[in-house]
Amino acid sequence: MIDSSVIQALRDLGMTVPTFNQYLRLYEKLLSGPSVVQDWSSIETPDTSQLFPYEKLEDIGEDRDRENHRKLVVLKLNGGLGTSMGCQRPKSAIIVKNEKSFLDLIGEQIRHLQKMAPVTLSLMNSFHTHLETEKIVQSFSSEIPLTCFQQNRFPRLDENSMLPLSPHTFGEDAWYPPGHGDLYACLEEQGLLDRWLKEGKEVLFVSNADNLGAVVDEKILNYMVSHHISFLMELTPKTPTDLKGGTVYQQEGQLKLLEIGSVPSEYVAEFQGMDKFKVFNTNNIWINLPRLKQRLSEGPIDLPVIANRKTISDQKIIQLETAVGAGLEFFADAMGLVVPRVRFAPVKTTSDLLRIQSNIYLETNGILERNPERTLKGLPEIYLKGPLEDEQELSIRIPVVPGMIDLIRLEIEGDVSFEGKATLKGRVRIRAKKSPVVIPEGAVLDNDTLGH
Repeated sequence: MIDSSVIQALRDLGMTVPTFNQYLRLYEKLLSGPSVVQDWSSIETPDTSQLFPYEKLEDIGEDRDRENHRKLVVLKLNGGLGTSMGCQRPKSAIIVKNEKSFLDLIGEQIRHLQKMAPVTLSLMNSFHTHLETEKIVQSFSSEIPLTCFQQNRFPRLDENSMLPLSPHTFGEDAWYPPGHGDLYACLEEQGLLDRWLKEGKEVLFVSNADNLGAVVDEKILNYMVSHHISFLMELTPKTPTDLKGGTVYQQEGQLKLLEIGSVPSEYVAEFQGMDKFKVFNTNNIWINLPRLKQRLSEGPIDLPVIANRKTISDQKIIQLETAVGAGLEFFADAMGLVVPRVRFAPVKTTSDLLRIQSNIYLETNGILERNPERTLKGLPEIYLKGPLEDEQELSIRIPVVPGMIDLIRLEIEGDVSFEGKATLKGRVRIRAKKSPVVIPEGAVLDNDTLGH
């Protein structure tokens, strides 16, 4: 039972009735305790009927391609700032490749698809990213069907009193965007779902704006349309670097999302292993729009709450969030599609950014592909520590991205800078803890270790 003082404090914030009710449902779930799986023995590895391999998708002709694309809306989750790379502007505004930002690349992809059919692009922004995003997309918004909308904002909770932070005291820091699970409510409340249905749209493809592998795939789109799939989550095989990623499990025949926060402590090692849970969620989600409309007519999609604990201005707070992928348990015939790793290429750190900016990737029509000149298996491991963890510092200290075609592993730590184009091969380690290290233009580092 929510205390009356909390309800009154929330009412005083002036939220709309749907947002207020949505928040109260999450608050009640928080009070009932963490949604930890109670009966671990009931969790099963999904069977083959619910995990379909990408390799078995059929090839289709151009005519069916064109018709399928007319039914498509591409939606990018664009609420995040680039704080993990030291910047406070929309992450999607960061320059990624060939002087183009994430948004520029996304715009080019959709513009290219217009040659086939009028594919709609939509951006779900947060109050942190909305205004700047609208300015950036002006460069291509007249060329493609585009909708920008702002997701809800929720009040942060004081962890001790469990009351919402006061906007008078904390200003904008009193609020936060409540995660991408907010998508379902936004599409319904802001009329976007009804509009797309009237326009004849049938399939919504949702992905993170920073996942450069999440491009429109004709085979997946055709599978959604021809088999009338209600909800499809793209999954990819786990590697040792994916230990904390969400996965899926089967319980009483229903596919469900499993995040590490819902795993009992004694089973975390099993969750992170690759025996029982062999795939993880890429957050590339495909949803049938008529089926979504039908499901919402039955009541809200009441997702599990994620209690995200942080410190804001020395104040311990709680953010109540939800994940869009958790929606799969609300569709009886939801399924997973096991896709190649190339469809999961997020840029979370400057190490990821440098790899993408290098000649390991080529860009055409906003789509990145691996350079065929690289004959080594897989991608190079890159670890940047110190000043180079900041995106602005990266662009200053490495003004020209080194050649990395033959690179296996790169470690750079400390006060390191490059004067111009260099070439890195094999395993390279550069450390500058005691004094600066400057790599001259034209240098070739082949299995070298520099600095102290």
